[in-house]
Amino acid sequence: MFLIVQLSGLLMAFYLLSPAEIYVNRAPSGASGTISVLFYFAYLIVAALILFFLFKRHRGPLLFKGIEALVVVSAAFYLFLIALSAFFPDYPNYVLLASFAAAVGLIVAKNIWPVLRNLAAVIASIGVGLVLGLYFGFFASFIFMALIAVYDYVAVFVTKHMITLGRESVNRNLAFMVGSYDVEVVPQGYLKKGEAAKLRKELAGTKNETLRRLIASGSIPMPSFSALGTGDLAIPLMVAVSAYTTYFSYFFSAILVVATSFGLAFAMYVSKKYKMALPAIPPLFAFASIGFGIDVLLASSSNWLLAGLLFAEGLIVLAIMLLTAINQSRKGLGARIVPKGRAAGS
Repeated sequence: MFLIVQLSGLLMAFYLLSPAEIYVNRAPSGASGTISVLFYFAYLIVAALILFFLFKRHRGPLLFKGIEALVVVSAAFYLFLIALSAFFPDYPNYVLLASFAAAVGLIVAKNIWPVLRNLAAVIASIGVGLVLGLYFGFFASFIFMALIAVYDYVAVFVTKHMITLGRESVNRNLAFMVGSYDVEVVPQGYLKKGEAAKLRKELAGTKNETLRRLIASGSIPMPSFSALGTGDLAIPLMVAVSAYTTYFSYFFSAILVVATSFGLAFAMYVSKKYKMALPAIPPLFAFASIGFGIDVLLASSSNWLLAGLLFAEGLIVLAIMLLTAINQSRKGLGARIVPKGRAAGS
């Protein structure tokens, strides 16, 4: 799903915009770009905090369905608008109506068939990443991603409110995350006594012979959920699209997509190894920095100092993530996103 978002959004940018069109409609830079980055960063933090307090205080489903509808419809609307305008440039009014109808239809379909949550999140992520990538210049988007990486780290490891947001989004089936369910086998000694007893009680009635044998051997099958927030999908796309709109380089954008894919693989590996939720943006940003450094070095070997700084930046961020995960795991502070009502074997 990560690659679907990156490649779909990037191919749309390649198809819709020629270098001549990009030159005429340059993204904001300098002071204007910096102000825009700070504004969107502040907006994101405020929105996340508001949503966090709403999750804590409000338990009814309608409010959150309304927020979800607002986010998905607005993001999907812009995506459909951009796509349909390219094919029907002579019918702007019909394109507006069709785009809005398609966006509303998407969220209605998702509420009727909850299994479409991932599809709605993917489409919304493509819309956000594409629009921001077309709006920001590359350096503005790179700085924006750096700020989001710092915030993501703090929100997961320090304040931990991002864990609450993720857990509530999953349990309420909101299209703010994409994810997949699995079952992993954990030795009984890895769990606290109360957790092991609780899982054994939940699995006592299972008719799955494989699970019954695992339980008898002393292992504990437990639900595993791998998830990415829509921001984890949209932000790397924004950077890749802005690289194209700034430098007119297909190659640079492709490097960034490949690099951030390695960043996601790193995040998934560390998360699985230490059995904890991990913020995805920091490792994605780290590998984006490395990808940026590779492009700088390939463009001119004389830029080795800048390339070296970018490589060092990426490696330092990865080291911080790994050391934090090890430390949190040793202290038993690593949080997990475990959906309600998902017993193993169900």
